[in-house]
Amino acid sequence: MSILRRAVICLFISAITIAAHASNAIEVPRGSAITLDGRISDDEWSAAARQELVGGGEVRFKHDGSHLYIGVRGTKQGWSHVYVPDGENIYALHASAALGTAIYRRSGDAWQPVQSFQWTMRDRSMSEQAMAARESFLKSTGWVASTNGMGAGNEIEYKISRSFLKGASPRIAVLYASDPKSPQYWPGSLTDDCLKEKLIFGTTPPDLKFNTAVWATIEFK
Repeated sequence: MSILRRAVICLFISAITIAAHASNAIEVPRGSAITLDGRISDDEWSAAARQELVGGGEVRFKHDGSHLYIGVRGTKQGWSHVYVPDGENIYALHASAALGTAIYRRSGDAWQPVQSFQWTMRDRSMSEQAMAARESFLKSTGWVASTNGMGAGNEIEYKISRSFLKGASPRIAVLYASDPKSPQYWPGSLTDDCLKEKLIFGTTPPDLKFNTAVWATIEFK
C-alpha cells in the first residue's frame, strides 16, 4: 500500500472518529439543585437536557456548578448504572435497592476489578437521619443516588460531584435495567462491556472490555 493511500485512509478513519465523538457530545444546562427523592418531576427537571435510552425510557441532565444531576427513567421498575472514567479507573455507580461502587483498572488489554460492589444506603425514607447519611455518602464517594423504592419505582436520580468527573469534558455512559439481559442505555453508540449482563446484575466479572471513545461527552454550559 502506498504512503499516500495509507495517509488518505488514516484521515478518513480520523474524520469518522471525530464525527462519532461529536455526535455523542451533550450540552448540560445549568439549573437548580434537585431533591434526591427518586421522582423526576417536570417542574424540578424542566431545564434539563433530555436523551432517549435505547430500548425505551429517557435520561435527563443538568448541573448547578458543583454537581451533575442525572435523572434516569425506565419503562418498568428496575435499577441503574452510571459509568465514569478518571483516566486510570472506570467507576460503575450502581443504584438499585442499595448503592454500590465497583472500580475497574486496565491490565494488559482488559479491565480487571480492583473493588467489588459493597452495598449500603438501604434506607428509603426522607428522614433527617437518611438524608444526612446520603450527604455523608456523597462526601466520601463523590456521588449518591436515590434507590428504586424511594419514589416512582422506575425513576432514579443521581447527584455526582463535579470534582469526581475528571476533565473539562468528562465522558459518561448510562443504563437502566429491569432485566440485565436487555438493558436500556445511552448513548446509542454504546457497544462495550458496560452492557455485560453479570456487571449489570451487580457482580464484578474479570477481563472486561471498555471503550470510552464511544461513550458520551458532557459539555457543561
